Amino acid sequence: MRIRTGVLARLCAPVLAILLCMQTSAPVWAASASSTGRIVSSKSFKDIQSSFAYWDILQLAQAGIVSVPTDGLFHPNAPVTRLDFALWLARALQLTPSSKPLTFQDANQVPSADRGLISAAVADHLLRGESGNVLAPQQPIRRIEVLELFGRELANKGQRPDPRYFQLWADAATIPSWAQAATIPMEDHLVYGEPTLHGQLCQPSACLAPYAQTTRAQAAVLIVRYLRYLTQHFHRPPLPQAQATGFVMGFWDSGTPEAYQNLVAHGGAVNLLVDGGYNIVPGGRLSGFDNTQTLAWAAQHRGTQVWMMVQSMSAAQNAFLGNPQQESAIIQSVVAAVQRAGYAGVNFDIEVPPASEQQAFTAFITQAAAALHAVGAKISVDVTVPIKVNASSSPVVGPYNYQALGAVCDQVVLMTYSYHWPGSWPGPVAPLAWDQAALAFATHYMPASKVVLGLPAYGYIWNQTTLSAGAYWVSGMFNEAGANGANVVYNSTAAEDTFQYASPAGPQVGWFVGGRGLAARVRLAHHMNVGGVIAWRLDYGVHAWWTPWQELFATYH
Repeated sequence: MRIRTGVLARLCAPVLAILLCMQTSAPVWAASASSTGRIVSSKSFKDIQSSFAYWDILQLAQAGIVSVPTDGLFHPNAPVTRLDFALWLARALQLTPSSKPLTFQDANQVPSADRGLISAAVADHLLRGESGNVLAPQQPIRRIEVLELFGRELANKGQRPDPRYFQLWADAATIPSWAQAATIPMEDHLVYGEPTLHGQLCQPSACLAPYAQTTRAQAAVLIVRYLRYLTQHFHRPPLPQAQATGFVMGFWDSGTPEAYQNLVAHGGAVNLLVDGGYNIVPGGRLSGFDNTQTLAWAAQHRGTQVWMMVQSMSAAQNAFLGNPQQESAIIQSVVAAVQRAGYAGVNFDIEVPPASEQQAFTAFITQAAAALHAVGAKISVDVTVPIKVNASSSPVVGPYNYQALGAVCDQVVLMTYSYHWPGSWPGPVAPLAWDQAALAFATHYMPASKVVLGLPAYGYIWNQTTLSAGAYWVSGMFNEAGANGANVVYNSTAAEDTFQYASPAGPQVGWFVGGRGLAARVRLAHHMNVGGVIAWRLDYGVHAWWTPWQELFATYH
């Protein structure tokens, strides 16, 4: 088996927290969680919110693979026992419990409720006895055991070990010779290494640390990664994406330095990021890149889902609609990007095809939804909102059929902004009554849980003589008001901030959603039981938003 190009470079790269890493101080938990707990389907654990493995743990729990004690604690930083790891993997692989009795001397340490599945795991070589005919079910499982276990499973599927992969590790001499099968997941990039070991820099490459313990969080990440690998290469049905158990409070992420600074400083109060890295270009091709900095942050630090954004903003770009070959090529490219980067979902921002393309647009989104759901990813679509709208309005708004899109998408995002715009009479950017009417309209045609309210993190300043207007971020609106001696006041009817000042070019008036307006919209969305809110965008000078945003997140998430 040939060593793939770039393997050594990847092993030498700084390790991310989503990868296997050492854990030396956590205690061994005396009892299996499965023996004392319950399988969760929709509730999160109490102690995983800040874990890098948040979504993986939640995904396994909602699939009935991971169990939680009645106290709701997962103990993500504790070493995972041989028993729990075998149980999780056996459930993930859907093994059938065996009636064959366990013959190990310490078989009584396996809870009676788990013995059938553990017997099946032993028969399937997911768990092997130690010397002296003991199973050691409550002992921590070592890193090399995990890799060797995965390797045995992949060997049964026709893959072959290659001992040359041992030599890529700085601590190759410490890897046991019996673990030849562990080279298979090494080659398949299911494991990365440690940059340091025992306080010393690993040179010239990363360290495997084969005898280090595996934490419960790391075990969850590895099992999810292994299942995704089986889906991609062996057509295993995908594991469903975790459903957020809290109210969505998200941002579109532009990938700018300011967006990343906001993410690092305040990301603990954001549970969804839609990363704007891709565009559909004329000719029906997908063009763009993955924001690796944002993906790495989300994986390392927070329980934050990252979705991929696909934009198409002109007639030339939208010409792919109704062209089966171009539509298929775009969808294939989107699915490939999701699988490569690990996005939890895809947000389609296709603005604004003519109304005559409504059927073609709906058909494209329906096909994309089927393809993404087949690989365990979610889909959302952005839709415009009529200026005059009520619950009895037609479900078809230009190219957007609310009812049809709501039937196939996981989220439908209402672009509730620019109620007044450059060229219109000055007024609120997104008056609260309009938001309420839009939510009532959308929830008439789809489940409320699928509806997400768009929030504008920007405003306009109009010249009241010419009606021309400039757009400014939230912080820019405050800056412009201050620079011109204007007093910012809150309009309670529109739930927006406004100000006026005189200028040589003519009288100026500004409208935007400030902190109080933000709170009013989040409370409205929560009161109407919709899926959440998402703001355009993370880098739009949202400093004035963070205090109320964090308070609202703590209340509603």
